Parts: sequence; structure tokens; C-alpha cells
Amino acid sequence: MPNFCPECGNELISKNAEICPRCGVRLKTNPEKSPFIAALCSFIFTGLGQAYNGDIGRGFLILIGTVIGSLFLIIPGLAVYIYGIYDAYRTAKRMNAGEIPYRATNVLHMILFAVLWVIGTAALFFLAAIVAAFIYEMSGAVY
Repeated sequence: MPNFCPECGNELISKNAEICPRCGVRLKTNPEKSPFIAALCSFIFTGLGQAYNGDIGRGFLILIGTVIGSLFLIIPGLAVYIYGIYDAYRTAKRMNAGEIPYRATNVLHMILFAVLWVIGTAALFFLAAIVAAFIYEMSGAVY
């Protein structure tokens, strides 16, 4: 299995290398990611598992895909949601195996992601309530 330098991303010849031949940085062992925690984070907040794995951009893409898929039809949104859980789990396992470069977990990014997720969900429900009230008023319903 290939192993990557955590600094430059260069593929290493040996998994036991102590120094990266490209950038010369002394390699240290990274703490292992928990695939279970990554999957649980994505289960609770769509895309949070990707933020746990250090890829916040991918987390936002999965979140947006889930929301858009759920707005049009339930099945595409559910498919993206399930894929997000699987992707977070698989990415954590691949990082631990050294198949892909390790990315550190940034707790601040995870907290910001969760806060934005909650604010976005609240805004979506607020917008839906405004649209529903507008449609109800336009329908000429009698009180």
C-alpha cells in the first residue's frame, strides 16, 4: 500500500520511512482517524464526517447535494446522504492505511460547519414557512 508524506503529499517508497526524500521533513506518526466517529458525524450532520477527515470543501458539497436532492425528490437526497456516511468512513480508513495523505482534524472547522449547518437548516425552514404563508394567502382561503 502506498504511503504519503503528510507535508508535501509525495508518495513514499517505504511505509517505514523516517524522512521524506522529496521535502526532507522528519516523518512522525499521525493519530489514527476513527472511521466510526467519521461515519457518526456524517450521520448526525450531513458532511461533518468529511470535515472531521480534514476536507471541509467536500463536506459542503455533500451537504449541498443532500439539500438539493431532498428539495426535488427524497430519493436523490437520501442517496447523497448515505454516500456521505460511507465516504467519511472509507476516507478515515484509507488515511489510517496510508493510501491517501493524512489531513489533520480541525475542531474549529467542525464546530463552524455544525453551526452553519444548523443556521442553514433554520433559514430553510423559515423560508419554507414564508412561502407557505404566501401561497396560503394567495389561495384566497376564508378564515
